[in-house]
Amino acid sequence: MNTDPTALRAINSRSDFLDAARALLQGLPETAVRDAYLADADFSPWPLGEPEVLDALTRWVRLPGRRLHLIGSRFDVLERDQSRFAQWRRRFAHALESLTPGDIEPSDMPCLLLLPGSTSLELLDRERWQGRLSTDRRALVAQRERVDAFVQRGEAAWPPTVLGL
Repeated sequence: MNTDPTALRAINSRSDFLDAARALLQGLPETAVRDAYLADADFSPWPLGEPEVLDALTRWVRLPGRRLHLIGSRFDVLERDQSRFAQWRRRFAHALESLTPGDIEPSDMPCLLLLPGSTSLELLDRERWQGRLSTDRRALVAQRERVDAFVQRGEAAWPPTVLGL
């Protein structure tokens, strides 16, 4: 059992959540993490459109074998509210996978950033901005299994370009 008191940290406010999300996303280029998973119903709480976050994501996806996996119910909110990220995504579509699990209700989607083998950040209560940041190995394995179940049921979504007639 992991008894490390730093393996789990409570998130108790919007600023706690955003600070943790920024720190994880901006720290990606310095990690050995090859795949990052971001699951959310509509991605509205995440600071994906911030210039510092986009700079870090750019440096990270330029490293060999890096891939960002987005698992969501609705991508229109992300396209509308985080237009910088939507533009960034078109440029780095080769390192991005967007999926929607068709059989999952949006209310059942986790609000989760998973860096396998490293860290997970989950927002458990969107109204009160309560969540947890974890580096506990068992918790990471459980989160990975949870994400894998969504990926297995996922269908391609949010294409970088729309072909028309």
